[in-house]
Parts: sequence; structure tokens; C-alpha cells
Amino acid sequence: VLLTVVSVLGLITVAGYTMLAVRSHDRSGREAQIRVTVEAAAGVLAWAHQLETSGKLPREEAQALAKQAIAQMRYGKDEYLFISDMASPANFVMHPIKLELNGKGVSTGDGAALLDIFAKKVQHEKGGLVSYQWPKPGSEKPAENVSYVQGFAPWGWIIGSGMYTDDLEAEFLAYALQGAATLVLAALII
Repeated sequence: VLLTVVSVLGLITVAGYTMLAVRSHDRSGREAQIRVTVEAAAGVLAWAHQLETSGKLPREEAQALAKQAIAQMRYGKDEYLFISDMASPANFVMHPIKLELNGKGVSTGDGAALLDIFAKKVQHEKGGLVSYQWPKPGSEKPAENVSYVQGFAPWGWIIGSGMYTDDLEAEFLAYALQGAATLVLAALII
């Protein structure tokens, strides 16, 4: 009985550690994907800014060109990029999905001024990850979201993109159920 209990506890420990490591790895991978995408889009802003500083385009046209290019960028399933400003209170400069938000600020599911949170992150750390509640497209109910935001100082803009974590949780749950079934079978064999 002692050998069986020790073996099963060992299996549970290894399976639990493996599942948590996979969960962490999946989330880190998605967060890295968001960061790289935002950094690439910041390159579009730098290109448009260079058009302005070289005198090829006035600022308004360079900014319009950058907004148009970034509004078309997509990655993953339906992920997109957005631009806000660093004013207080902060407003959306370009939201490609909810056009009615352009020129407006928004609150998170818990009432916090979301774009001001982004602005503080950029002011203190130049960029990084921010967790908050935001409705999924086609829904009014807020869901957990994690965004990577990065500042673009020449225009006082913040560029960002996010991911909903519920699909990661669903994938983890499916993986955990598979692991649990395998663990039960191994325990029965032992």
C-alpha cells in the first residue's frame, strides 16, 4: 500500500508540475507574440515619422498613413492593434474594430480608465504588459485581457495589442483533463 501511495503521489506531483509548466509556457509564448507584433507596428510609426521629419509628408498625412497601415494589421485569429494618446485623460487615436471609440476614452470592466493605465505604464516603464477586463468582439460582457503597450514619444502615442486569456484557460483545462485521465489509468495500473 505504501509503495502504491508513494508511486501515485509521485505521478500526481510530476503531472501537476508538467501541466503548470505547459500553462506558463503557452501564456509566455502568446505574450511574446503580442510584444513582437507591437514592436513591429512601432516600426510602421517610425517609418511614417521619418516621412514627416524628412519633409516628404506633413505630420497629419504621415499620421493618417500610419493609422491606416496599422488598422489593417492582423495576426493570430482575430487579433488587432490599436493606438491611443498619452493625454490626460487618454483617448483612442485609432481602434480598427470599434470605430466609435476613436477620440474617446474607455473604462475597464471594473471602472478604471483603461487608456490612462496604458499611459502610466508607458510613462514609467516605456512599455509592458497590462491586465484588465474588456468585452470580446460581439459581446458586452467583460473578459480577462492582457495587452502589451509601447510608447511612441514623437507623436505622444501608445501602440498596443492584447489577447483574451479565456482561450488559453480552455486549452489548459482540456490538457489538464487529458492528464488527469492518464494519471487515473496509471494509478489503476500501479
